Amino acid sequence: MLAALAVFVLVFGLLWSPASAQLPRAGSGPPALEAQFQLLEARDRQFPRTVRDIPAWQDRQTPVQKVRFTGGRYWLVAEVRNPSADTAWVFNPHGSLIEQVNVRVYRPGQAVQTFRTGYRAEHPYMLHYGVDLTLRPGERTWVVAQIRSPYFASQPDFSFVPQDRYRQQVNLDNLLTLGAFGALLALTFYNLFIFAGTRNRSFFYYAAYTLTYCVAWAFTFHVPADVFGFYDLRWHYVGFFLLPVLNTLFYLHFLKLDQRLPLLGRLSRVNLWLPLALLPSCFLLLPFAHILATGVISLWLVLALVCGVASWRQGFYPARFFVFGLLALMVPATLILPANVGLIPDPVRNSELLTLLGGTLDGILLAFALADQIRLLVRDNVSHIVQLRRALHLAGTDTLTGLHNRHAFEQAVSTLDERPFLLVLMDLDGLKTVNDSLGHAQGDELLRSFARLLRDMENEHITAYRLGGDEFALIAPPEEEAALVSRLRVAEKELRSGGFPTSGLSVGVAQAGGDRAAGQVFEEADQRMYRHKHAKKADKGSSDLR
Repeated sequence: MLAALAVFVLVFGLLWSPASAQLPRAGSGPPALEAQFQLLEARDRQFPRTVRDIPAWQDRQTPVQKVRFTGGRYWLVAEVRNPSADTAWVFNPHGSLIEQVNVRVYRPGQAVQTFRTGYRAEHPYMLHYGVDLTLRPGERTWVVAQIRSPYFASQPDFSFVPQDRYRQQVNLDNLLTLGAFGALLALTFYNLFIFAGTRNRSFFYYAAYTLTYCVAWAFTFHVPADVFGFYDLRWHYVGFFLLPVLNTLFYLHFLKLDQRLPLLGRLSRVNLWLPLALLPSCFLLLPFAHILATGVISLWLVLALVCGVASWRQGFYPARFFVFGLLALMVPATLILPANVGLIPDPVRNSELLTLLGGTLDGILLAFALADQIRLLVRDNVSHIVQLRRALHLAGTDTLTGLHNRHAFEQAVSTLDERPFLLVLMDLDGLKTVNDSLGHAQGDELLRSFARLLRDMENEHITAYRLGGDEFALIAPPEEEAALVSRLRVAEKELRSGGFPTSGLSVGVAQAGGDRAAGQVFEEADQRMYRHKHAKKADKGSSDLR
């Protein structure tokens, strides 16, 4: 995240260039023209015929300080002298959408040159309005431009830039612009893919938001016009009216405002109905659409930031990335939105690009927010799984001995119906005598001592169980029979020498195989165990475990 912010600051520095209609005089640094600009409201719609007609023609126009945002027709007159040795220059109208820019260049004793640029004209520089001019050193030239547009998104700026420097600016701008569009599209399709797998609506609203952001700014940078020949200005602000709607749907669901902060959830719904109510202005009141869009976007950003900060303070930590993303969007927005309504001039050379990059950073940070939410969900799920496993373990564990209990035994046997296995049933003799003579605490110790001996026999193929009371069992591969019988004899001796001289074992062994059911195997082992118990009573010291 810090790296992304550092990149944003670097780009801001590259784009920082206070726009002004009056360029600095020639001096140290890059070559500069001496230029005097005048903006006129177009009463006379005809260009002056010759350079000598310009003064009288200017007197017939009305000087103005700025254009009206609701559109109109204006003249720009620039008296230019080139004090440098550089002859290749670019006349650069920028800072706002301008539907038509007709340019004529007047030189004493020479024919008038004519150029066209603007939204509806072919322009030599991709996504830019600049036109090439040749200005000889020391030559005084008049550039007269007629600008016309149904609306101006902000005050347009005009400058003369050396051609090589302008090409570098265009290349950098286009690289950043196309990179931002690529990042937004990648985020869109990635999150649509995540939504298809999870059905989490946050991912769908996020994908719809980033796609709409990409499309809205593609119109601003004239991509549909330059690439597809689609010039309908009525569609330019549709995406900007939809951005508050889609982002609000996203954060209502992502922040769970209706559950966590219901008041803010209700207030945020103004971001749903107000933009949709004003969206028809794109088609019915086009000159006012950008002003209305500026208002609803400003309201959305403020409400969204309040909701994000409140959710973060309440302890929902993924909201911090949502807040950082909004700040990344609001920093350039605080530059471009006031300029959109004439409160301040554009403070940077390409405020549209800066805002596009801020929105792209916002999209990346929203992806971080979703990833952080997934991390928390995964952590919670892992915690639930651990708790479930612990509960399942406890459900299948005998609390006194730590061995598996009868429930676990029955589950294990039910999975062995189709496979051969060895079942060893054991009855711990002498437990009642110990309980009656020494107390139940010693009886419990006898059970735990025997359980420890059985645990020593366990491995990945052999499992021990306490079935209840003084009954135990072993499940093992058939080939382990002889070894287990031998070890049980040793275990019986260890119990007697370990403080329980009256204890002993009654054992029954049976093997499952073929089509024999587990119940039949259990019955056979149980009968053998009781035969062994009765045999021991009839003949003290018998060790025939079968």
